[in-house]
Amino acid sequence: MHCALAPGAGLDGLNRVMIQNVAGSLEGLRPIEGQPTRIGLAKWSRREITLATTNAVYGEHNPFKDSTVKQAFCAIFNRSEQLPGTKYKIPLADIAHHEIGGTLAIIVNTAPATFWLLFYIFSHPEVLEDCRREVGKIIRDSTEEGHPKRTLDITGTKRNYPTLTSTYQEVLRQRTLGTEVRQVMRDTILDDTYLLKKGATVIIPSLVMHTDPAVWGPDALEFNHKRFTSKAGSSSSSQQQKEAVKRPSAKAYRVYGGGSTLCPGPHFATTEILATVVMFIMRYDLSPVEGRWVAPRTEKTNISAVVMEPDMDVQVEVTPKQGFADGRWEFCAGGGFKDGV
Repeated sequence: MHCALAPGAGLDGLNRVMIQNVAGSLEGLRPIEGQPTRIGLAKWSRREITLATTNAVYGEHNPFKDSTVKQAFCAIFNRSEQLPGTKYKIPLADIAHHEIGGTLAIIVNTAPATFWLLFYIFSHPEVLEDCRREVGKIIRDSTEEGHPKRTLDITGTKRNYPTLTSTYQEVLRQRTLGTEVRQVMRDTILDDTYLLKKGATVIIPSLVMHTDPAVWGPDALEFNHKRFTSKAGSSSSSQQQKEAVKRPSAKAYRVYGGGSTLCPGPHFATTEILATVVMFIMRYDLSPVEGRWVAPRTEKTNISAVVMEPDMDVQVEVTPKQGFADGRWEFCAGGGFKDGV
């Protein structure tokens, strides 16, 4: 799994399918007869991210194309001849257990992460402005048969969109609650104070580390979308400083776990989430139906989730971004892939 999800041709292939699916989903948000499209932001994120992810992972036999999750799981088990483990004579029940774990890994956290990133960006006008300005520099404008055509390169998100990437990292810092578990291999004294006995179990909640003022400063509980950016220097000719993504401390930033339990899919997940958000913010505006943005509570988050899940959905109206209502969009990914809508 680690090899399949590592940067390279295999991951590029997954990203191409994912981007194609998301681009089509966004096209479906166009207003009908000039009326804004209303969606539940969390529900939309869950539905579209689930379909895009599973289409990329399972391919043409994706069981999640079925109308319900129950039907989808039944379908994948009934199509046992299409599962890779069958040729190794692995019992179907074991394959089923593995698929459940794999499904949880690829879709449970990506959808709420997409929801929170969209929520924070659109509920903070200065963040939306910064991210759009950054992405706007990458868009290539042209005409096709007399109509506007806009081409946007989705690849290299971290390199091309440092402010957006920092915003994403800050959202995860505040909205993840994963817990790492370690067994003490030998007697260890921490900070000359705490004795951890051999054989004991240590539980490390990431939320504690992610909100510790000793690590993140006095604004640890505040949302700072530029927390993970740093000045990368300036050009002698322009004297303008460029922002680059500052690598979070591996010891304090445990969104994807660490060590032997490091999540194998951060590259795919990050590209998927950032690509979805980039395409969304450059095509549409969002406004809350209730008139103001209110962050939902997260007390009902499933125990298997790492990213907090909203207890209630946020109803929003989707309208085309001013000046971008007409024309054709073309999204590019690695290897020359293009998807036009």
